Amino acid sequence: MVRGIVLVYSVGFLIGTYTHTQGIIDHGWLAFPVPLPVGLYWDALTFLDPLTVLLLWRRPRLGLGVATAIMVSDVSVNTAVYRAGYLGPSVPHMVPLSLFDQALFGLFVVVTAPLVWHLLPPIRRRST
Repeated sequence: MVRGIVLVYSVGFLIGTYTHTQGIIDHGWLAFPVPLPVGLYWDALTFLDPLTVLLLWRRPRLGLGVATAIMVSDVSVNTAVYRAGYLGPSVPHMVPLSLFDQALFGLFVVVTAPLVWHLLPPIRRRST
């Protein structure tokens, strides 16, 4: 079960890697017209998303924390960007499909991360 959930996380974060890489290819670094901190954050995700996948498989507890933090912050930032109208006018009571998909994935991560954490084998301490 843990491997299956981590596999779903991995696919989601690799899709994020693709999305942010494509954004840089299409619009360059520090995507205009969003504020500089948003552009920096989105560009950083190009590297943080694949790092998260690596951590999920090599250091799963650390990876779970990073994955959760990224999803909470990314959904929040993207929602704020959409609502502010930086990428075009927002439509009342409507959510773009890409933001909806991302929010569902984020919800999946936030809801399942505690379960995965508890199902992981205990951390073995090195004896000195």
